[in-house]
Amino acid sequence: MAEKKKAGSLAKKAGAVAGLAKNKVKKLSDSDKKSSGAGKKDKVLAFFQTKAGLAVGTLIALALIIFAVFTAGIYKFGWSDDATLALARVVPYPAIFVNGHVVSYAKYEDYQKAYMTYVKEFYIKEQQKMDVNSADAKKILADAQSRVQDILVRNAVIENEAKKRHIKYTRKDIDDSFNDFVKRTGGDQEVAKNLKKYYGLTVERFKQEFYVDTFLSGKLQNDIQNDKSLNADAKKKAEDVLAKVKAGQDFAELAKKYSDDSTASKGGDLGFVKKGTLVPEFEDALWKLKNPGDVSGLVKTVYGYHIIKLTAINGDERQASHILIKTMDYDSWLNDQVKKAKVSYWVKEFKSNNPTSQPTSGK
Repeated sequence: MAEKKKAGSLAKKAGAVAGLAKNKVKKLSDSDKKSSGAGKKDKVLAFFQTKAGLAVGTLIALALIIFAVFTAGIYKFGWSDDATLALARVVPYPAIFVNGHVVSYAKYEDYQKAYMTYVKEFYIKEQQKMDVNSADAKKILADAQSRVQDILVRNAVIENEAKKRHIKYTRKDIDDSFNDFVKRTGGDQEVAKNLKKYYGLTVERFKQEFYVDTFLSGKLQNDIQNDKSLNADAKKKAEDVLAKVKAGQDFAELAKKYSDDSTASKGGDLGFVKKGTLVPEFEDALWKLKNPGDVSGLVKTVYGYHIIKLTAINGDERQASHILIKTMDYDSWLNDQVKKAKVSYWVKEFKSNNPTSQPTSGK
């Protein structure tokens, strides 16, 4: 209530200032007419003597006042009503600076509302079956607000790095990726229902405002994991292990010693698998092996370098073992970049959750 009263007071003051600005512009115009002839005046000043100029000057003054009022509302009072967000979509008020990259206030609010809706509707109500007004639920929601900050900073780091690496993509690339995502998660109707229920979003809005960040993260992950400068050591290790396999050393023992996969303790055994259950590169290499005991060369996937051994064939199923030498772990790399990032929070909620952060000039 106090903030609403302050906001109402600000609005009244804005109206009064607007009136004074209008009178001031008119008085200045009348005074100029008396002091000198129109022909001797500067062209700009001459324009503001006209009715059109007076109108333009008044509009400029009003625009500046509105901008100042909403700036105070956002940064001092934490306004997030529809009118404020509508203006914030036109005027890119900053919420966070990440290595000089601006995360807008509108984007922060969009992410916060969607994420908080998800936490409340899915996690608190469905999974935990809590009363949303309980103390425990309120603590979960407070923690979730900080999580929104983490997500936005992470996304900004990804966007900055993608630009540095000149990662290119088209609208069609995003559309194709999104269509695949929809197919994997239940189809059009199921996705639309879940987005509305758990995030308060339409499919199109989710696609345009949120999915792009997920898509770009995937593109960067692929680029990082194929970066030879970051993965030279992993490739050399994989080549050395492959040489040991070819020299006749026991595959299972080498897997236990060198593999970075969770199957290492089992000698790399994956059990029987069918087509369509493995990443394409791995699957293609496995099905090219003809006889039990055959071993592949190095097979590159998003996880790293694999050495694959076919151990048995049973109809349309194949039993395989593998040794995985991981390439640069994307999440570890990204977490390291986030820790190194220079981050400044401008919005009131951020400052309260991060008392040591200071506003930046954006330079």
